[in-house]
Amino acid sequence: MAFHGDLSSYPLPDLLQWLDASRKTGALGLTWDAGQRKIFLLTGQIVATAAPGLWERLARVMEQGGEAQGERVLAMLKRGQATEPAVTTAVRQIAEEDLLGSFIDLNGAQGGRFHWTEDPDRGEDEWVSMELPLRHVVFEALRRVDEAHEVERVFPHDHLVVRPVAGAVKPSHALGRAVLRLVGKEPEMTLSRVWLALGVSRGVVTRAVYDLLRAGRVSVDGARTPDSDPIAEMLEKGAVLLRERQFDAAALVFATLMQRDPGDRRVREFARMVEREHVAALYREIAPVTVFDVAAEPQAMTALRPDERNLVGQLQSGWDLSAVVLASPQRELDTLKAIHKLVRQGIVTPRSESAGAPE
Repeated sequence: MAFHGDLSSYPLPDLLQWLDASRKTGALGLTWDAGQRKIFLLTGQIVATAAPGLWERLARVMEQGGEAQGERVLAMLKRGQATEPAVTTAVRQIAEEDLLGSFIDLNGAQGGRFHWTEDPDRGEDEWVSMELPLRHVVFEALRRVDEAHEVERVFPHDHLVVRPVAGAVKPSHALGRAVLRLVGKEPEMTLSRVWLALGVSRGVVTRAVYDLLRAGRVSVDGARTPDSDPIAEMLEKGAVLLRERQFDAAALVFATLMQRDPGDRRVREFARMVEREHVAALYREIAPVTVFDVAAEPQAMTALRPDERNLVGQLQSGWDLSAVVLASPQRELDTLKAIHKLVRQGIVTPRSESAGAPE
């Protein structure tokens, strides 16, 4: 199936959220007045991104950051093969920033169009492999769009001089390291010269410098003091927890944020992302088609809550996991967590021919 349209009638965040919720596999092409972009999806996960000139941009940033020789990176990308893990990680970090930058550019662009196809052929595209949940990219792009006005307020023009802070901890992100190394080489490196030297978009570099400024790793002559945004800081921590699959901890972050500002769009998007990611992880541990055997003694059943006993009865009747979840009056996540708890307690066991036991 293939379809296309314009982003004025089908906004990009809605399109991406639909692709994520539908667990689509294929390629999404995006065009706008300032560029082109493709993302390749496998069941809702971004497995590659492509854009004209992408390889040269990545190689240039890698060389400016002292990560690897640009020609070697370019050769690796053309072969489509990974080399050392550290180089692969750095390339993917920069490619993710480049992808986010294009989504943010699209948010304010005129005449943006999209084309979706279920054919994931990468052809002659300049692509880079990635391993990113689509919902993470959607959430991060929306967060940065919301913060774009603050970044512009802090940096009112591009002629501000960026200086490294002596003794600052080296950034963990490859793009941050490239910016820090670049501004340390020359005493009067302005924002405009930084993004021209790196070859990536202005928005990507400005955001990287903003993050370095907030972290105390650079100073910027004439920049305004960034406003304290505790919600943004907590969302960043929550996103880290989510990438590390610490779902319960991420849910606690959301609960705290809801108490502080329940109307913030970033908080609502984070909540949806946590729930979807947790549901997907639980289905990876026990497949939707799994059927169960009940292995509990009568004494164990008496300790269960009424809703848990109801789940056991449905599972005992031969319903598979997806049917039980569909019939449950509870939320999908709550039902899945309850069934996983029953498995851990040994009250029900997945049949070996349908799925393995959860972690």
